Amino acid sequence: MALSLSNAVRLGGSYEFSSQAKRSCSFMPLTNVFSDETKKSALKTQIQSNGWKLNCNSSGTVFNHAGNQGEATQSTKWWEVAGTDNFREILSEEDLKDSLKNAGNKLVVVHFYSPACGGCRPLHPKMYQIAEAHQEVIFLKVNQQVHKSLCKTIIAPVVPFFQFYRGAQGRLCSFSCTLATIKKLRDALTKHGTAQCSLGPAKGLDEDVLLKLASNKEIELSYPVGFSSNHGDFALHAA
Repeated sequence: MALSLSNAVRLGGSYEFSSQAKRSCSFMPLTNVFSDETKKSALKTQIQSNGWKLNCNSSGTVFNHAGNQGEATQSTKWWEVAGTDNFREILSEEDLKDSLKNAGNKLVVVHFYSPACGGCRPLHPKMYQIAEAHQEVIFLKVNQQVHKSLCKTIIAPVVPFFQFYRGAQGRLCSFSCTLATIKKLRDALTKHGTAQCSLGPAKGLDEDVLLKLASNKEIELSYPVGFSSNHGDFALHAA
């Protein structure tokens, strides 16, 4: 039996492993004391444990031990699947701050998730469907494992977690919901999704959050920490 991987990894004969790939994968050598089925099962388990997807093709070349050829390709992580134009990944704290400021009076839904969260994975494809159905809403997703400081400062205590923002009103609501309780998300979209007249420039993140992130050097402010911007004028905070 031999396995041909898309990144030039090839297994054959006694199943010794060699690779020219940039990513290293560890495979346990399998001796001929095992049956062909045992070898195939063990190889499949090892390939999948290294983040590869195994697809067998019975029309491939016949080798010494097995009558089929396998092709393994690196699978895309579920949280990295490309979404719609109005649903994108936040890259940094500064990115989130600017995204909320630049959203104008549009409704913005910030979705906090984690790759290690058991409830986040089944919810993710449903989020893409909801975003596609609500093109008038901006959906932003924040990886809690990547942006731990932001999630702590912005008070996203659990995942999956949602925060709604709109224009000069700033944050409208916050709540946690899973696929089983997704009605909470739909109800919030119905309640806050109605178009409204602009009441001024977008507020974005609360000022106390901005100041904490700035003090941690996570973002840059256009005014010194301890000051607030009021239509371009600086005002000292009261003690």
